[in-house]
Amino acid sequence: MSLEESSSDLRDQAKQNYEHVKNTVITEEKRSFLSKHRIDEFDSVVLITSSPRGGSSLLFDILRHHEETCSPDGEHGRWYTLNGICYPAFESDVVPANFESFDREKLLTDLLAEVGATERSGDRTHRVDNTLVRLPLQFPDRELPYEQVRKELLEGTSLNEILERFGISPLQYDEYAERDADSSFENETIEDRPFVSSHGHKRSLTADDFERTLVLKASGDAYRLPWIREQLFPETEVKVVHLTRNPAASINGLYDGWRLNRGFQTYNVGDLNLEGYDGSLWCYDLPPDWSSEGKLIDVCLQQWVQAHRHILNSRDAFEDVLRIRFEDILTETDSVIKEIVEFADLGKSELLSENVENPNKVMTTKEPARARWRSREGLVKDALNRADETYSEVVEELEYTEESEWI
Repeated sequence: MSLEESSSDLRDQAKQNYEHVKNTVITEEKRSFLSKHRIDEFDSVVLITSSPRGGSSLLFDILRHHEETCSPDGEHGRWYTLNGICYPAFESDVVPANFESFDREKLLTDLLAEVGATERSGDRTHRVDNTLVRLPLQFPDRELPYEQVRKELLEGTSLNEILERFGISPLQYDEYAERDADSSFENETIEDRPFVSSHGHKRSLTADDFERTLVLKASGDAYRLPWIREQLFPETEVKVVHLTRNPAASINGLYDGWRLNRGFQTYNVGDLNLEGYDGSLWCYDLPPDWSSEGKLIDVCLQQWVQAHRHILNSRDAFEDVLRIRFEDILTETDSVIKEIVEFADLGKSELLSENVENPNKVMTTKEPARARWRSREGLVKDALNRADETYSEVVEELEYTEESEWI
């Protein structure tokens, strides 16, 4: 069986189980809402775009605590994957701006499937529904008793306890920050786990919530920005926050993620012969002209370079683009978040202010530390010294020429 056939079979399994959950398992209210609405009904969208390991998960988590926003529970790229808008239908994660051979109605409905509105009181039923719609994408090759899972979740049974009973290690789900899973857990999936999970201040959507601002983030969007603008949100106000992070820190984070069995795998691209990696699946984004051979550190470098090169090349597709440094979010959090909130025209939010004062740890591979990349400085700098002219151009455009600022 070819890789394309294998990926198609996996998606078919996931689609079948997801449609079952969406049509028969989740609450009648949510089923009714999804039958009537699509994600492009929002008046405005804030799209956070960056390279992988660029800090976008933390920024997304902060902004989704604003009480005038709606958001999915994590990266929305899994819904593109479910609909086949990904490798191997394309040679990489690049989606051409004029690509129209997809079921637009279905995709726009799927993208709405786990979006909720931020409200301090939250809604447990909403979180249970979202857990259920994600499970078929997280474990597409498993036939789970979704009705039973829903019943137990509503009764207060922890998801970890339920998963363990079905022979699924919680390490495959959301305990990635503690330790690695056994290598046998490396399997093909619709989404790259771990994801940013739901927080306790989300509730189900109502029609009035489309007047709020939708916050989205997925590192793969770096390669599909013109397509998103032209095909998904042609009549919506879309503001882009371009989040940057210095190359050394980003590359080091990617190198960590590739070598940790914590669910960052995305594609089965065939045999990999990468020095420094003994896994079988590709991790993170798939840039154009990717290679299955060579040094892992060079792959990580290209993932940083190509993501930002494509974002910079796509700026003209949007009227409003704000570039923010992740380093500034760490050192000048209050003022930078205020700048983003003003750019997005969101206004004040007590819940967001509380989160800014005590942000969550999100999608970390190791305990955060300043300039952690210097622990493998020689490896990183060797890769940078081998980099081509495109790297030099991106570094200059993003103003990361001073190594002293690489925290």
